[in-house]
Amino acid sequence: MVETLPLTAHAAVEHVADDDRATLFAVAEEIDAIVADWLARLGRDRLIVTLATRDFAAGLLVMIRSLRAVSDVPVLVLKLGSWRFEHEAEDVAAIQVPALVRAGVEARADLPHLSATLSKLWAFSITTPCRVAHLDADCLVLRPIDGLLDGDGFAAAPDLLLHYRLRAFNTGVFSFTPSADLRESLFRRLPELSVTDGDQSVLNAFFEDWRPLPLGLNFLRSQALVRALAQDRNLRILHYTPGKPWTSGPSHPRDHALAPLDDLWTERLSDAEYRDVKRQWQLDVDAVEQNLTVWASRSAGLYRDQIADGLTRTRRRLRLWLAGLGLLSAMQTLALFWIVLRG
Repeated sequence: MVETLPLTAHAAVEHVADDDRATLFAVAEEIDAIVADWLARLGRDRLIVTLATRDFAAGLLVMIRSLRAVSDVPVLVLKLGSWRFEHEAEDVAAIQVPALVRAGVEARADLPHLSATLSKLWAFSITTPCRVAHLDADCLVLRPIDGLLDGDGFAAAPDLLLHYRLRAFNTGVFSFTPSADLRESLFRRLPELSVTDGDQSVLNAFFEDWRPLPLGLNFLRSQALVRALAQDRNLRILHYTPGKPWTSGPSHPRDHALAPLDDLWTERLSDAEYRDVKRQWQLDVDAVEQNLTVWASRSAGLYRDQIADGLTRTRRRLRLWLAGLGLLSAMQTLALFWIVLRG
């Protein structure tokens, strides 16, 4: 069962701008106090955190299930929006947090999920555990994650997909040593840090001195071409980015080649859950087909109108041309008649 840890003082707050320091720190301190009480009741001093929205619920279900197969570390779900999440795993709690947003900046229409990822930074509100790790809800844990919660400072795996020319990390999986000083420093600098790539831009700019984790602790789906690679003993966490196995259709031309990796994810579903995912796939496909039908109908109507308008203009030009030709013929006839009379 998932334990709900409700915010009380800030339950009505739907979003917090990164430059609203008073509200930002007040919410952070309340999150910290609630989580500290929960961990004290469990008698635990390490924590795994994830962020989830309603459309990542299927990913969250499988991520926690795969994690519980190799680790009993408590899991905290930072939940955006009001939706119900249940799970059979023990020592899992969910807390509904307000969306953390960049003041005065609209969400990118082409990448709307980036606006949600800033809320991942609420994880740095927490100060009491000796170590905290974050896993994105689109991760699948394949093997024990030894080393992820060890060490000090901030640790993450290098990002070979987007930043192969730079020394940068991917924020799908990372760990850090929490403290009040870290929270204070990050949240005070937050308004000046770039949010071009969501939390990834923020954290790469903030943590200039970071410790690299083995790539196997955050192996991006797009880096694998065959299922056999995911059987490598060094691979521990498979990160489904950019394609998600619970969504229908490829989001990238290479997705057909990478599809076998999705089987690793669907194997973690029960029969009923798999049917639900397939039903959602069909709904997604139906919606796309409906949109295409509407688009085609509108386009066909537009083309018909354009053709009709073109024919009308052509007929008008033809009538004018014939009228001009008739006038020219009449003038020629008059000219000949005049010549005959003068002759």
